Amino acid sequence: MGLQDTMLGWKQWPLVAALWVTPVWADTPSVLTPPAALTPPTAPGGADISNLAESASAKPQLNSSLDSEDEEAPPEFTLGPSEPVAPGERKWVHKFDGMSLTSYFAEGVLAQAKSAYDQRRYRAARQLLDKETPTPPVRYLRAMSAFGQGQWAVAAEELSGLAQDWPTMSDYCHFEAARAYEKQRKWTEAIAHYEAVKPGSRRYTDARFGMASLLEKRKRDYAAAVAALTPIVQTDTPRPGDPDQAAAWLTIARLARYQADYNGEHRAHLAVWALHPFSKEATAAVKGLRDLPYVPKWKVARAETLLSLHQNREAMDTLGKMLPKLELPDELACRAHFAYGTALRKERKHSHAIRVLRPVTEQCQDAVLRPRALYVLGYSESVVEPESSINTYLQLARDYPQHPYADDALFYAAGKAREHGEKAAAVSYLDQLIANYPEGNFAAEALFQRFWMYRAEGKNEAALEALTRIEALRGTGSTHESVQRARYWRARLLPGLGRTVEAHALLERVAAEGAATWYGLLARSRLVHEAPERASTIVARLRQPTSPAEVWPLEAGSLMKDAHFVTGLEMLRLGHREAAAELLAVDRKGRDEESIRLLFHVLRASGNERHARPIAWAFRREGLAAPTEAETRLIYSAAYPQPFRELVVRHCRSAKVNPDLMQALMREESAFNPRARSSTGALGLAQLMPATASSVARELRLTLATPDALLEPHHNIRLGSAYLGGLQRRFAGNLAYAVASYNAGPGAVDRWISRFPDAELDEWVEQIPVEETRLYVKRVLGSAAAYQFLYDSGSLTTLAFGDRGSNNAGSR
Repeated sequence: MGLQDTMLGWKQWPLVAALWVTPVWADTPSVLTPPAALTPPTAPGGADISNLAESASAKPQLNSSLDSEDEEAPPEFTLGPSEPVAPGERKWVHKFDGMSLTSYFAEGVLAQAKSAYDQRRYRAARQLLDKETPTPPVRYLRAMSAFGQGQWAVAAEELSGLAQDWPTMSDYCHFEAARAYEKQRKWTEAIAHYEAVKPGSRRYTDARFGMASLLEKRKRDYAAAVAALTPIVQTDTPRPGDPDQAAAWLTIARLARYQADYNGEHRAHLAVWALHPFSKEATAAVKGLRDLPYVPKWKVARAETLLSLHQNREAMDTLGKMLPKLELPDELACRAHFAYGTALRKERKHSHAIRVLRPVTEQCQDAVLRPRALYVLGYSESVVEPESSINTYLQLARDYPQHPYADDALFYAAGKAREHGEKAAAVSYLDQLIANYPEGNFAAEALFQRFWMYRAEGKNEAALEALTRIEALRGTGSTHESVQRARYWRARLLPGLGRTVEAHALLERVAAEGAATWYGLLARSRLVHEAPERASTIVARLRQPTSPAEVWPLEAGSLMKDAHFVTGLEMLRLGHREAAAELLAVDRKGRDEESIRLLFHVLRASGNERHARPIAWAFRREGLAAPTEAETRLIYSAAYPQPFRELVVRHCRSAKVNPDLMQALMREESAFNPRARSSTGALGLAQLMPATASSVARELRLTLATPDALLEPHHNIRLGSAYLGGLQRRFAGNLAYAVASYNAGPGAVDRWISRFPDAELDEWVEQIPVEETRLYVKRVLGSAAAYQFLYDSGSLTTLAFGDRGSNNAGSR
C-alpha cells in the first residue's frame, strides 16, 4: 500500500516549514485537463513507429566508456579537497538536523492510526484520523486507508485533491489516484492522472505503462498508446539492461500490428532483438520476426549492444560477416568498423585492431565517432607500435581540442615520448596539457609527472612549485588523493632543502587526514622512522575520534532543490516503503562533500543501512577525510565491513598473513561477493584463477580447486590467504611487492625490481608501469590501514624505509 511499518520521526506538520523548500519543478502547479476535454497524447512530431525505431537504430549503442582499457564504472561523484571551517565561521544555507527525520505519526492518536494502517485495519485508521488536523500527511494516510478499504471513489477524490495541494508528493498522489479511478472503471480520469506524473519521477515509467494499457485495452486508441510509451524508448544513452525499454518496444510492436502497420511491427521487433538481446522479450521478438529480413543497420546496432555487454566474440562474429559488404566512409560502415576494432582491442588483438581502425580515422569524418576511433587506435598502437601512438594521440588533441579525450591524449603521448627517451617532446606535451586543461582530470597527473622529472634532475625548487600547483588545482583535476600525494612528496623533498621540521609537520598532516589511504600509510611509516613521537601522537588521535558521536547538523545545500531528496524526506516521515529508493535516486554528480554525507546519514539514521552502504563505498573511493571524527567513522564503518571475518582470521593465522590485509584484498577483488566471476576467469572472494588455486591446493595437499569449490568462501579464503602468504615470503615480507604480485604476477614484479633497483619503496610503487597494478597496491594497502584503525587492531602495519636500494626490506 506504499507505507512501511518502521517509523521515524517528525512530531508535527508545521516543522516541515523549517526545512521544505518548494522544488524548482513545483513552481507551476500541475493542473489536470478536465476529463471531457482530454486530448489523446500523440507521438512527438507525429512520428510513426517505423521512424521511431529507425531513430533508435541510428544511435550508436556502443557506450564511450568502452573506449578506455579501464572499463571500471565511472565515478558517481567527484569530491575535491576542502579546508575545514571553524564552527563560529559557518554560514548555513539549509541547515539540517536530526529532528528533520521524525515521523509525522510519532505519538498519540497519529501513532495509533499509523499502527492500525500497518496492520491493515484501514477502517480503524480512518476513524482515528477523522478528528485530526487535516495536514497533508494526515490526508494522505486517510486516502490510502480508503484505498485499502476498497473505497475507490473516496480514495480517488482525496488523492486528486492532495495531488494539487502537496507538490512534494504530487506524483505519488497522481499515480495512486489513477489506480483508484481504474478500480471504478473511469478510464478517462485514470489516464489523465497517469499523464500528470512528471518525467523524472520514480513513478513515471509505471504511469506511462498504465496509461498505454488503458489507451490500448479500454479506448482502443493504439496511436495514443504508442505515444504514451515513446518517452520510455527515446533515450540519449543506450540502456541494454533496462527491462522497461524492452517491454515497451515489444508492446509497441503489438500496437503496430493492431494498426496494420506491419513495417512498424517489423522495426519494433528488430529494436528488441538488437537493443535488448538478452531480455525475455527478445525471444518473443525473434518469433515475431519469423522469415522477415534482419536489416544491416539493426545487425550493427545489435553487435554494438553485445560489445557493450562484453560479449566480444559474438559481436565480432556478427560484424566480421558484414565488413566486406560495408564500404567506408559510409556512416554505417564507419560504425561497424569502429565497433569491430574496439572488440579486437578488448580481446587484446592489437595488431588486427590497428588494421581495422586506421582506415576509420582516415576516412570517417563524423565528429563524434572519429575522436573515439583515434583514442582506441592510440591505445592499441601504444602496445605494439608505441611510436605510432604518439602521432595518433597528438592528432586527436590537435583535431579535437575541446573533446573530453584531448587532455588524455596529450598525457598518453607524453608518457610514450618519455619511454622512447624523447624528454623534450614529453615536457612539451605535458606543458600544453597543464596550460590548456587546468581543470581537466589529467591536470594533476601532468603536474606530478613534471615534478617527477624535475626531481630526477635535482631541480628541487621547480619540483616543489609543481606540487604546490597541484594543491591549488580546482575542478575534476583536484581530488583528495592528488592533494595527499602532492603533500607527501613535498614532505619528501623538504629535508633536502634543510626544512626537516616543516617536512615532519606536513607528514603529520597527511598521516592524519589520509590515515586510510596509501599516502597516509606512507606518511605515518616515515614518521615512525624519522619522528616516532609525532607518529605516536597521530596514532593516538586516530584511535580515539576527537568529536562527539552526534552527526547533526549538516548542510543540505543544493540537495534541497532535488525533487528526489525532498520527496524522499517526506516519504521517510510518512513511513513509506519506497523512501530509501527515492533518496537513492538523487543525482549525486557534482554535489559537494557535505551533501553526500547528509544523504548517507539520512539513510543510515532512518534504518536503511543497506541502502546507505553503496554511498559509503563510492564516497570512500572518491575521497574522504580520515576517521578522526566520529561522524566520519560511521561512513568508514559502512565502507569497510568485515564479512567472513571468522574465516579470514582462521586461515590468515595458518598462512601467517595479517587478516586486515586479506580483508582489504577481498574488498578490492570482489567487494565481498563470494560468487564473483571476472571476465578473465578469476573466481570468488579472493578472485583466484583456477590454475593458481590448483597449484596452491597441491602445496597444501588439498583436493584440487574446482571452479565450484572456489565459489565457496571457506575454500576460497583458505587458498587466497595461502597464496598471499607465499608471495610475502617470496619477497621477504615486503607487502607492496606481495600485493603487486597478487595482481600482476611475481614475474612482472621481479622485472620492475630489476628496472628500479635503487628506488625506495614509495618511489618504486610510483613507478610501477602498469596503472592497474599501481592503483591496486595503493588501494589494498590503504584499505588495510583503514581496517586496522576502524577495528582497533592490536598493531598497525608500518612500511619499512631506509637507505636507497633497501626497498626489499619487509614491512612491520
